[in-house]
Amino acid sequence: MGGNDPAKSAKTETWDGTSWTAVNDLNTARQGMGAAGADNTTALCFGGQSVPGGTGLTNTESWDGTSWTEVNDLNEGRYGLGGSGLKPAALAFSGGSPSPWTLKTSTESWDGTSWSEVNNVNTARDSGGSNGTQTSALFYGGPSSAPYLTNTESWDGTSWTEVADLSTGRYGLAGAGADNTSALGAGGYKSPYTAATEEYTSPVETAKVLTD
Repeated sequence: MGGNDPAKSAKTETWDGTSWTAVNDLNTARQGMGAAGADNTTALCFGGQSVPGGTGLTNTESWDGTSWTEVNDLNEGRYGLGGSGLKPAALAFSGGSPSPWTLKTSTESWDGTSWSEVNNVNTARDSGGSNGTQTSALFYGGPSSAPYLTNTESWDGTSWTEVADLSTGRYGLAGAGADNTSALGAGGYKSPYTAATEEYTSPVETAKVLTD
């Protein structure tokens, strides 16, 4: 959903395992938002930027498989934020806001109805990779201006903890993974763009495998 096309877009497409299909648009065109969801029938989209140089949005929209509906807003407007979760639960973290440009550490938790402030990330940044759920997530890389970070943080449902860093500092990378025990970070920008792909496995999980 969303992005640049080349102006800010509200377009939404769903993937059925074979092909993409255009479906109903977002209510607010934007880029740089966070998102959470389990499949193409349920999702949450939050934050972002609607116009060039504009402020970070607080808008949150819920997808029911057919259309987007405006629901309760984030407490702090920002874009380039990270997101994780399986709707109706979600987590929104970090990001930035302009005038002047300021990187954020804020983390908010969604309970299916509203957002609540919870413990912040340790390192403020935007445009990092992220994956996981509301109670078990990873956040890595960023920000969108040099120096590009390798920092990786793990969320246990209560607080963020610094864990093993990326090998390549970059921003705008894609992230995938079910929780904070494993992840795949791919691509991004480090001057120039990179195709670097890295896998994260937590020391605890590695130890369990070795013991077993």
